[in-house]
Amino acid sequence: MKTYEALAEAAILIAARQRTAGVKGRPEEEKLWFYLCILSYFVHATGQVYRFEDALAGTEPTEQRHVSARLSEHKNTLAQPAVELLLQTLNETPEPEQKPMFLLIALLNFIAETGQIEEAEDFFSHHLDLAPVAIAHFTCHEEAEAWLKGSAEPPSPARILIGDEYYQFWYDREDNTRGMYRDYPIEPALEALTARGIPQQRPSFATRAEAEAWLMSHPANPYSFVAIAGEHYFAVHHPRLRRHSLHHVASALSAWEERKKAVEREAALEATAPSDGSRE
Repeated sequence: MKTYEALAEAAILIAARQRTAGVKGRPEEEKLWFYLCILSYFVHATGQVYRFEDALAGTEPTEQRHVSARLSEHKNTLAQPAVELLLQTLNETPEPEQKPMFLLIALLNFIAETGQIEEAEDFFSHHLDLAPVAIAHFTCHEEAEAWLKGSAEPPSPARILIGDEYYQFWYDREDNTRGMYRDYPIEPALEALTARGIPQQRPSFATRAEAEAWLMSHPANPYSFVAIAGEHYFAVHHPRLRRHSLHHVASALSAWEERKKAVEREAALEATAPSDGSRE
């Protein structure tokens, strides 16, 4: 995925520019570079990299400096100041180093033209209050597999929920391969929070249905502990999906420990494996 790689290169430029702005005491500029970083992550997290790639493919080289008129429609956002910063930076940057700036201008244009400025702005303002984004929920593996196989071109890469578990979904347009695997994005937070101790005062319910009904009007921000039938659960709020996932604390921590051990074993095997040059 060429655009995926190009966004990764742009992220390096953003980080460098953000650090420089911070060192030189330019907080507004530093904030705008961080804004661009989060917008790039927004496109990743919502599985829109190929969609953005298609928008780029329809752009003529002579339109690289083009700025969408729809950006100026959003007066109370950082979108317009961000594109102005990019245009200014372009004028100060040698031509061979301008490519990431053009990509970021195109990124802002894409978000504006697809009507996502307000959503992206909200994502920037509240990303620290959000759990890792899942773009879809399925009740079982069979349902997820049917979606995976039936979608002509599904969002990628993106996380989904199957039941209460995260899965990472991927699709490669070049050879039409696709798949998913179990992911563990919330377990580190769960581990850290339980290490401090589960709060004694927490909502308690007899059934899961009661817990879900209560959480709809008292959403976790983004995490919260609840008790269901005397067992500890970790509630994770997914505002995009308008639901909470409920993770049995003991089971989730056990699965996380097994996953960490598996990663350690894999790393140890790689470290001890002979290199190609050492083989007879």
